[in-house]
Amino acid sequence: MLRLRTLLATALLLAGPAAAREVWHATRSLSPGDILRPEDIEPQTPRREQPGMVSAERDIVGMEVKRRVRGLVALSERDIGERAAVRSTQMIRVFWKREGMTLELEGRAMESGAVGEEIRVHNPQSGRTIRAMVVADGTAEVRGAP
Repeated sequence: MLRLRTLLATALLLAGPAAAREVWHATRSLSPGDILRPEDIEPQTPRREQPGMVSAERDIVGMEVKRRVRGLVALSERDIGERAAVRSTQMIRVFWKREGMTLELEGRAMESGAVGEEIRVHNPQSGRTIRAMVVADGTAEVRGAP
């Protein structure tokens, strides 16, 4: 057992330090709502690896900035996300599809959402709030029974 530990320790010493991975860094200050372009990011090896840093192997061009980011700072998973197809307070089209019938109404998005996310929508005619799935830019659909 002692011999196995010695062999493992020797192998680790000979291997040297693990190669640090590159992560994406902002090349300039970024604001919420910005869409990432190739010139906004560059790969760098961080001085200190932290959980949640975005690996430079991942393609993030076209994603949306969710929080303010200072220039030359490593991006974290919380800083970016899928591009919002619906913005909070935006008037959107909402569809109800049921048994071959489609009902369309205009509502006000109460929160932002990317395609595939469920958001709350205020129906100004009834005064009610409903939940709908974002299906395209400025469009959501009520799934299931109304």
